[in-house]
Amino acid sequence: MTNTQGKSKKRRQGDSRSLARRQANYIRLLEFVVAAVVLTAGIQLHLFPELYLLMVALLLAYPLAAQALAIHMEKQGRRQQEASRVLVQLDGVLIGLTIASLHFALIPALALLIIVHANAVTSGGIRPWLLNILLTAAGCAAGWWIFDGHILAPEDTPLTLTLLSLFGLGCYVGASSWYALQQTHHVRLAQARVARQQKQAVELSRKLAKYLPPQVWGQLFSGKRDAKLETRRRKLTVFFSDIKGFSNISEDLPLDTLTRILNSYLSEMTRIALRYGGTIDKFIGDAVMVFFGDPVSKGAKEDAFNCVAMALEMQRQMKLLRQRWQREGITQKLEIRIGINSGYVTVGNFGAESRMDYTILGTDVNLASRLESAARPGRILISQATYELVRDRVICRNLGEIEVKGFNRPIPVYEVQDLNEHAAGRGGFVSVQAEGFGLHLDVRRIRNFDRDRILRALAKSARDLNQKSAVNISFEAEGFSLHVDSSRLRERDCAKAIEVMGQAAQRIQKHRII
Repeated sequence: MTNTQGKSKKRRQGDSRSLARRQANYIRLLEFVVAAVVLTAGIQLHLFPELYLLMVALLLAYPLAAQALAIHMEKQGRRQQEASRVLVQLDGVLIGLTIASLHFALIPALALLIIVHANAVTSGGIRPWLLNILLTAAGCAAGWWIFDGHILAPEDTPLTLTLLSLFGLGCYVGASSWYALQQTHHVRLAQARVARQQKQAVELSRKLAKYLPPQVWGQLFSGKRDAKLETRRRKLTVFFSDIKGFSNISEDLPLDTLTRILNSYLSEMTRIALRYGGTIDKFIGDAVMVFFGDPVSKGAKEDAFNCVAMALEMQRQMKLLRQRWQREGITQKLEIRIGINSGYVTVGNFGAESRMDYTILGTDVNLASRLESAARPGRILISQATYELVRDRVICRNLGEIEVKGFNRPIPVYEVQDLNEHAAGRGGFVSVQAEGFGLHLDVRRIRNFDRDRILRALAKSARDLNQKSAVNISFEAEGFSLHVDSSRLRERDCAKAIEVMGQAAQRIQKHRII
């Protein structure tokens, strides 16, 4: 919140408090004006001695004194509501004295009691009202002693005094209703203002969430994490990837095409990383840095396995992207290389109080980056530390030791082949590419509501190819991509394409049965 917004908010709050104070003073003034008018009328009708004019003066002076007292109490740090409760109790004492000065005339006394107790209930609730009853009774008792304990019988009460009392009560009820209406209006305005501010805060948080890993954003907004400079040592699995040859094509492609390709690639990689629970540290051009184990960890072994499984899916997704880009005229074979390492690193907020970055530092971070640089295009290199964590669930090939820049000793490395569950033939991944034909399938990612559409597309394409009909289809869904252009498909590849589409349909149907 800017200084201007803060000042504006304080000004609105101050105006609201001032308005509420003024309205409460008007209601109090009306309450004692009614009491003063009724008592004055009794004096004019010679029911009460003229000495009682001193009581009238007190009734008229009290609201001004009450206003000054309320302002003084607020300056002393008391809230407006607390000051109002204190004054309501003083009101009860003074109204009790007034009732005694009216010699307990029935209708005027009832009218004043209704006024003072209604004000007590609306100002504070049941407890202040009960206290107000006691203080009103105390005021009546004191008035009984001061005014010699006279009682005016109902039949001796002049009609004028009764009518004035009822008229005053009506005026008070009307004024109180208007005051309640104004309060309701201000409450509605405040609620609308709060609703607008909440909506703005939600929109702002959604925008800010795009600049932060969702795990960090969630913990910040839930209060589990504070935005302050702090770091800690944690065992993490660190992932680096980049596109081999991307720098070369960036010089040849138009800027808008390059931007579109890069954004589509990063969007797909981000979606996969988030699905596996990775914390996306940063994008550096076409390079991606992800780590597992903070702020949420499933244990070192599970974090490492999720990282490797994520890397394999990214490699598979890259094949689909290459098919899409080739149809858009990008003939370069873009492939990603990946490096993964596990170890103890420093993780947390680095920077300054005014600008900080949630990231990781350490030798094991550098090793993951070096492994990515040493990996062949389309391959995944992992360190010995990561291999020890995933060896029971991942098929790897031992590449021996390699020299890595910045490290004095050779580093043992392994190349990831696949997950064990896929080695037994239970994997549902297919990727075939030829001139005029491309098919990418990952049955685990196919959504149920896409299955029938995918099967229809495969069946129609295979049938048309078999009948030598013209086929030109580009169909994509989650976990599936099919491209067939019969005018470019070589005759010797036609039968193979039909066979591949049939096998893909069988895999989809078999996976649905399972």
